Amino acid sequence: MIEAVRSVCMEPPSSSLPYCIEPQQAPSGALTPEEMAAVAELRQLIEEENLPPQADPLLPAASAEAEAHKDDFTLLRFVKSRPEGIRQAFEMFRDAMLWRAEQQASKLFEELHPLGHPSPRLELARAHFYAGLGGVDKAGLPFFVERLGAADLAGFSREPGVLQVIMDAYVAYLETIFRTARSCSAATGTFVRVMILVDASQLSFSTLRHIGIIKNVSKIGPANYPEGSSRVLIVNAPKLFSAAWAFVSPLLPARTRAKISIFSASETAASLLELIDAAELPRFLGGEREESLVARADPVPSGLKLQ
Repeated sequence: MIEAVRSVCMEPPSSSLPYCIEPQQAPSGALTPEEMAAVAELRQLIEEENLPPQADPLLPAASAEAEAHKDDFTLLRFVKSRPEGIRQAFEMFRDAMLWRAEQQASKLFEELHPLGHPSPRLELARAHFYAGLGGVDKAGLPFFVERLGAADLAGFSREPGVLQVIMDAYVAYLETIFRTARSCSAATGTFVRVMILVDASQLSFSTLRHIGIIKNVSKIGPANYPEGSSRVLIVNAPKLFSAAWAFVSPLLPARTRAKISIFSASETAASLLELIDAAELPRFLGGEREESLVARADPVPSGLKLQ
């Protein structure tokens, strides 16, 4: 499994688009009979119904995305995310594939992956974006880190060109999480989701003043990247966090809110070391890892322009 993690996250991204998972069929016994039936019904709907109208210019790209995401474990993510019914799961899948085609998610992944080909946009993202792969936990599964407290939301608001790169980098980040979960599922023959750590250590009232950016970012994942995370740990949470959480939590589906645990600064170190070896934990979270693929979250200089 660790090799699957490293091939997706710790090596230069592949140029093959879109991203298919093999084998498409889950091993015998990996899904319950009910899950197998639901996945088969969803796949049949996808094959029988056109995703967008025939005249939609996104049809070829959306159809290619749909074909690349029809493996059992990925379809199960949509089934789990829409327990009200297979028709709702199909509609979510259809909308997500259209969104992927419109946003060119796979190309953003290739362009803005931390180990992608150097470019001004990638350099800007590495400096001012705030998330990325943290390492591998004690269970051998990847974990990701979001330095939300350090993110210069005021700078993003002030510099529209920077904000666009940050939004694109966030799509690339979500794509990395989803690809990692899919690859690990295929490699292990089990339904894998990853852990996400949200570092709130530098959260301030400035964060609340620019809560609109967080709202816009929060909407992307649940609608288009279902069931990629197993749990979300908000660490180094200051007292101010409860106010911010009151704004953000209503935007998240109930299933997402149920995954979230919150730890104060005094609780964080011991809680993380129960789950992650110090050698895998970045230094800014109290570990020993000097280098990681988590972006630096540097402040945005006034008047910053892309070369």
